[in-house]
Amino acid sequence: MKRAFLAALAAMLLLSGCGKQAEEPSGLYYEASGIAPDTVLLTVDGREVPAARYFYWLTADCDYLAEQSGGEPDWTGDAGGQTLDEYVKAQALSAAVFYATLESLAESHDCVLTAGDLAAMDKDWADQAAAAGGEDAYLAVLAQKGLDQAGAQLFSADYYLYEQLRELSQTEGNDLAPKSGDVTAYAQAAGLYTADTLLFSDGDLAAVALSELEKDPDLDPATLKDGTYASVTAAPGDGTLPEAAESALKGLQTDQWSQPVETEAGVYLLRPAALDEDAAGDLWFDGRLQDLAADAPVTLAEEYGSFTAASFYKGLCAARVGGK
Repeated sequence: MKRAFLAALAAMLLLSGCGKQAEEPSGLYYEASGIAPDTVLLTVDGREVPAARYFYWLTADCDYLAEQSGGEPDWTGDAGGQTLDEYVKAQALSAAVFYATLESLAESHDCVLTAGDLAAMDKDWADQAAAAGGEDAYLAVLAQKGLDQAGAQLFSADYYLYEQLRELSQTEGNDLAPKSGDVTAYAQAAGLYTADTLLFSDGDLAAVALSELEKDPDLDPATLKDGTYASVTAAPGDGTLPEAAESALKGLQTDQWSQPVETEAGVYLLRPAALDEDAAGDLWFDGRLQDLAADAPVTLAEEYGSFTAASFYKGLCAARVGGK
């Protein structure tokens, strides 16, 4: 990827990203919806969001549902008082609003992509292309999601802007940083916990590791070769750990390992640990971003009402077949 392209990308991200194109509308999203990708589909606190940004999230949500249901989802099914169709559209909208809010916040705090960010994005692209079997293969995968290289890099750039904002939230005196007691109050209200976790491919390996850990309480769990170690800070029920793994933590003393816990992800060993204050601070900041997004005024364009999740996904699948 050329450096000039990434420099232009940095500038593009902090603009509305929806300048009108001279060409006729085209692409997967247009074929699926009849809406030009650069059409302003919503405005978030004055920030214009093009249809392509929304349709990326709607595509991801629809694909996930289709995978989980093993075929066409039942769009009329109940989803907490909404139809599944309404729920999916709202979820995609929430994602689009969140990232528009993040981008506006980055702009207001003078966050721009640094040379280090651009280099990291270069490496990310190269790694992802290699994992896909080459750049052409990776571009083909992205095309099925409605993205080209530039579109994919815009989403990648959001990650690096988020990291800059997160660092500001850890800077004393910055307006993004928590006030004294904020993180503690948040952790208590959310029931945050920290745990050491080891994940194994089978119960026999977990049992052997547990025996080693019990024989040597000072053994660093990260050194056990057969398990994957992670320190986890999360809120109960947020999906960070499987429900069975969370349940196994209850009643354990700090530094006491659980018995092996079988889950769909593998077999866990877990032990409670003192709350990781830095990780709790990150979760507090994530919560603040979510609150800002939830409170942001959102205006939907007329085109937003011209499609349903079902009609969009039907058109998307047809466009994918036609594009092969």
